[in-house]
Amino acid sequence: MARVESVAKAARILHAFDPERRTLTVRELAARSGCPRSTCHAICATLVDEQLLERVPGGGYRLGPALAEMGGQVIERTGLVEAATPSMRGLSRAVGGEVHLGQLVGRFVIYLIRIEHDRRLPMRNRMGLRAPAHLTGCGKAALAQLDPARVRSLLAGEPGVDMDRLLAELADARRTGYVVSDSFQRGVASVAAPLFGPGNTVVGGLSVAQPQRTLDGARRRRVQAAVRDAAAQTSERLRTLSLGI
Repeated sequence: MARVESVAKAARILHAFDPERRTLTVRELAARSGCPRSTCHAICATLVDEQLLERVPGGGYRLGPALAEMGGQVIERTGLVEAATPSMRGLSRAVGGEVHLGQLVGRFVIYLIRIEHDRRLPMRNRMGLRAPAHLTGCGKAALAQLDPARVRSLLAGEPGVDMDRLLAELADARRTGYVVSDSFQRGVASVAAPLFGPGNTVVGGLSVAQPQRTLDGARRRRVQAAVRDAAAQTSERLRTLSLGI
């Protein structure tokens, strides 16, 4: 099937935004997307007309409201939020901390929902955040269920990855059914377990984040068991929803 280059350029412009840079100028969009500035300006004007972008007072663009509606449809279609919410609430009551639901998308984790238990724990994990899977608890829990060759392929060219060390960590997570990770945010430890959909396909992870200094001994064992149980309940609920039961 023929590739429509103008559509590909528009997609690259939309992909240029990230949670750290929510507003970009035409110059910045052109640099990030690889499009000529004149082409970028014309595409941005069209995307504004379609509400896929918004003009920002004072200059620049940000993602538009139409994308929120589309994203909501995708989230609802997967059934992940519906399946996970009861278990996440129970997990929050049982062990505290901040509970996260992440969907594995390629080499990234997309955070779909979080439940705050203690507002004194400032977290980077906000709804819609796209984070490198190999740095996060949810991401590592999911990656651990993939063939190591697949992990190598996904992360090929990713800067700063010690592949041998990561694969050893993932092998341990696959054996135990959970992972403890402190590589995403300094001072915060995340205990995560994988989520499975129909056909036992890994779809993401469920995690509890707590101050690293508090997660040791008996408390750590209690959190690990609670997270694994919540993830198993969520996976079973997700499979049931997919069958329409």
